[in-house]
Amino acid sequence: RTADMLVGILLVAALPSGGLPRRTAIAGGIFSAGNVGASLPVSAKKPLLAERVAQVDAETVERNNNGDPAKHLPKVRIDPSVTKVGVKGISSQVDVAVPHVMEGEPKPHWIELMWLKDASTSQVIAAKKFTSGDAAPPILTAYVPRGTECIPLIYCNLHGLWEGEPFTVTW
Repeated sequence: RTADMLVGILLVAALPSGGLPRRTAIAGGIFSAGNVGASLPVSAKKPLLAERVAQVDAETVERNNNGDPAKHLPKVRIDPSVTKVGVKGISSQVDVAVPHVMEGEPKPHWIELMWLKDASTSQVIAAKKFTSGDAAPPILTAYVPRGTECIPLIYCNLHGLWEGEPFTVTW
């Protein structure tokens, strides 16, 4: 009964007038019914995709040495004719792709993550998560401010992290 009351409190707290952000409450709140009386709160925050790829990048020392480079090195195409104007100025469309399979069973083999990071700050500019059922080849499309130097990266579920050559988004 106490667990039911706690869940009810979390749901009420998820309302816009409550103190708990709706996203936190929906994701499981601060406490779940399974840990009523626990002294430490259970974090309901899932890492954001940008945080996840930055962690993979930071924790992976070996790159580009497991598997076929032709199927794992990210390929970049910049289309300066497709632009957006934003706070950081004019951005051009950048497409990152890799000619890789996206297979499930019987032997799962696919690109799990693909992202662009700023070469000078290592900040994640754009990221995309894939599953084994997604269409091949996997593609990430992003709008990157002109003049930004970027590094494309992919993570293969079998062959690890692959880092492409740095490039600059030009006019």
